[in-house]
Formats: sequence, C-alpha cells, structure tokens
Amino acid sequence: MTEKCLILDNGSHTVKCGWRSDKSPVNLYNWIMRPKDRRRQFVGTQIDGCQDMSNIHITSPFQKVETHLIVTEPPLNFTSIQEAWDEVMFEEYGFRSLFRCSASTLTAFHYKQTHTDSQCCLIVDAGHAFTHIIPYHNGKQITAGTKRINVGGKHMCNLLKELISYRQLNLLEETYACNLIKEDVCFVSTSFCEEMELAKKKDPSVLCEYVLPDFVNIHRGYVKLPDVTDDPDEAKKPEPNKEQMIRLSLERFTVPEILFNPSDIGIDTMGLTEAIVYAIKQCPTNMQPHLYNNIVIIGGSSKFQNFKVCCIIPLFLLSNIFIH
Repeated sequence: MTEKCLILDNGSHTVKCGWRSDKSPVNLYNWIMRPKDRRRQFVGTQIDGCQDMSNIHITSPFQKVETHLIVTEPPLNFTSIQEAWDEVMFEEYGFRSLFRCSASTLTAFHYKQTHTDSQCCLIVDAGHAFTHIIPYHNGKQITAGTKRINVGGKHMCNLLKELISYRQLNLLEETYACNLIKEDVCFVSTSFCEEMELAKKKDPSVLCEYVLPDFVNIHRGYVKLPDVTDDPDEAKKPEPNKEQMIRLSLERFTVPEILFNPSDIGIDTMGLTEAIVYAIKQCPTNMQPHLYNNIVIIGGSSKFQNFKVCCIIPLFLLSNIFIH
C-alpha cells in the first residue's frame, strides 16, 4: 500500500495514533475532561493546558480526511457497535477505507513478522478496563481460547483511591492524581508474604513518600527521595513550600495483586495465571506447547515492575517471552 494509512489504537485510557510510516505513535488521553467548577471541556492535547487537575470529571468517549484508517476495537466486539463505527467513520469523517481489528491482532501480526519460525502465539493484553488472553495461529484468532478478565488498570486505580482515602487523605475525587500514583510507585510482589512483613516493619524497601500535586507549584506528583544531606544546619532549615505528602507501603503491591487474585475485591473470576492456562487448554493439543513457548505481553497494566516474572514464572514457562 503506497497511499497514506492512519493507524488508530483506540484504548480505553489512551489513544495511540500515527501514520503507517511513523516510527512511534502519538499518545493522547482518550478522555473528555471537565473541572467540576467550570463549563469548559478539555479533549486530547487540550488537557495539557488545564492548570488545575483537582476535582475533575472524566468521561471516556476527526476532521474529514481522504485517507485510509486502521482502528482497534475490543476482541469479539458487538455487531451493533461495529456498524455504528463504520457509519461514523465513512459518513461523518469520510475515510476512504476502514479496517477494524483488536490491538492483539496487530501485535500477533508484528510477532509473526519478527518470529517467522513461530506459527502460534498467545497475546496477553492487560489494559485499562479489561485483560484479554487471546491465542493466535498463523495470524488468525482462536475464538474458543479467547478469555477476558474483568480487571484492569481502572480497577486498580479505584482500589488505590479507596485505600488512601480510608487511611490517610480523601482522594476519591482525584482519579487523575491516583492514576499517576499507581503508575509511579506500584509493583507486583514476587513474594507477597515477605513483602507484607516488610511493610509491617516499615522497611525502606517498601515504604515511600509521595508528594501530591497542588496544580499551582507542582503539576505532577513524584516520589520524594530521602534527605541525604550531611550538614545538620541545612537539614534543619524549613522548606519554603510545604508539600502535601502521603506514605505508601503495602498499597504499592496489594493493588496490582488484584489482577492475579480478583476475588480480593469481590470479582468471581480466575486470576491471570489461571486464565492463561485455561485459554491454552481450549486450543488443539498440538498447538499448546507452541502457545506456551510464545507468550506476548502488552498493555499499560503490564508495565508494573515484576509483572512478567509473576505472570509467567509460576507456569515454569521461561522461553520465547516477548514484552512489547
């Protein structure tokens, strides 16, 4: 295809878009955001111009162009939604052609291009709203083995808001700030019981202080590093602007744990590791060893530290694991 083609990965948290020839996509929040005391709405890159990100209301939702479009959708999407997409893209925005597929399909295509000797792969897509496990054979999705877990980054963010609000400071209305906290400090524990003991002892390896944004002087929160000054007089000097801080310990690893144990928050479904085994067992027997040996992990929720280890090592599957 020599003509221009726009690729749009329509995620529930961010939109990744770019031309086919681009090396990397442009990332935009897939939100319509409005501060609760204002009428103005912010969309896409306009969010960067919002000075006060506190107490915001977030709603998850083209100029007319003569080009082709590749857009992602959830696996096994409803026909009515697909038809609505087609109508809007062709009649409202005037795209010349439209190709709908899941993000995992594009990932499987890329994996096939870079691993020509592999006919099968298993895509683990840990997204903002859901987590999907989808097996592929020669680029075609195996529907019988497709599995969805109703836990994603959104549920982790909501749990973190509740934990912080109950123990320290009311952040129930601060979705944006809590999502940044989750991305900055949370990790997946490789030894949950040991980490809990360290949290009880307030061990520095688990305990951290996080400075909250005030959207006046601090527009993005950050982890406060320990004061290592050797000058006692310098250490006693008061801070000119006192930051608002919270302390995080066990919240850092108990929040991502719900992806592996959804029953912790009352969701009656199997965890990620169990779901991987279940999805592979639904596929033909001769494919199963190849699926175990070609696991591809994608999605924003897979960026937690130790995610790969806790997802794959329990299965004793250490070969050909590809992190996108």
